[in-house]
Amino acid sequence: MKKKVGILSMQRVINYGSYLQAYGLKQLLLQNGAESVDFIDIKKGKCLKGYESSGVPYYIRRLKALLKVIVSGRMMEKRRTTGFMQMVADTIRKAWENLGLKEYPNYPKVDLAVIGSDEVFHCCQATNWGFTTQLYGDIPEAKEVVSYAASFGGTKLEEIKRLGIGEVIAENLARLRFISVRDENSFNIVKALTGKDAEINIDPVLAYGFKREIEDAGEVDETNYILIYSYPDRINDKREIKAITDFARKRGKKLICVMSRYDWCDKAIIPPPLELLAWFKNADMVITETFHGTIFSIITERQFATIGRKSAMPKLTSMLRPYGLETRLVKDNNIEKIFSIDIVYPIVNEVLDKQRLSTCKYLKRILTE
Repeated sequence: MKKKVGILSMQRVINYGSYLQAYGLKQLLLQNGAESVDFIDIKKGKCLKGYESSGVPYYIRRLKALLKVIVSGRMMEKRRTTGFMQMVADTIRKAWENLGLKEYPNYPKVDLAVIGSDEVFHCCQATNWGFTTQLYGDIPEAKEVVSYAASFGGTKLEEIKRLGIGEVIAENLARLRFISVRDENSFNIVKALTGKDAEINIDPVLAYGFKREIEDAGEVDETNYILIYSYPDRINDKREIKAITDFARKRGKKLICVMSRYDWCDKAIIPPPLELLAWFKNADMVITETFHGTIFSIITERQFATIGRKSAMPKLTSMLRPYGLETRLVKDNNIEKIFSIDIVYPIVNEVLDKQRLSTCKYLKRILTE
């Protein structure tokens, strides 16, 4: 008997990576035997101290960030970025229908709930939903609960213990019939809290691969460009900007940014999520500073460089290591050196094929046993 499945993820987060990982996991579940796939919305929990998303501590952090922008002389640029991000949000929300999202909130009764992928276990951050036991297995609407490639993101075991939430996380993880994570940090936290070895699987974007969508992706109205993919206003260090613009000028390339807009780029674009892959596919090179921007580069077989932020380095390194691509992480603005060596994608794809096989075996197991 086939199962009705619900995905509990971050599908409503305004982010291309959140959208495409949810889309990819849905397709993988359907391909591997699910009767139907719906999405479960996140139920709000409590705010952890130091990670408030409202109230006085939150507004103090916002004020400090604003003062930093004013002092750096980037106030006008920040205002333009805010307007740009509103248009990005509108574009992604329009694509929710194609993803299959229903009216908010949606808590369907399902045979199997799959928690993941993305940073669903990442509780030490300020979010709209705070700390909720639902994300660790407390899903009464589901007969069974598992996870797939779930991540604790930048959350560390030491911080979990300091906040006194380790026991409640462990109690809820015990509800999961199978636990799958996507990185070493998450594996180690699960092991420390539950004593169990989680299975490590690749992110749904890598696992699904979007082969048909990439093949169907047509040409774009630009050529001879480097694609810049980052979170809003994250590439603002003058040395980083100079390294990128000098490199582009030397190579005679335009700079086209997506997801965020920058005054130092030639053009900013806001494609629908699936059309984003066409802009990666047609780029001569990609410079990114995000986990999923790196993955989009890999599945479209682009030459790329990733600016690794401190909080993201563990998950980036863990993801890139199996392909021997840790050298694509930017160190001391060594962009020129990174692009002097080409990625040999047949070798990367050989590893990816094995990982995708492991994903299919895992999904078949959770859908049949």
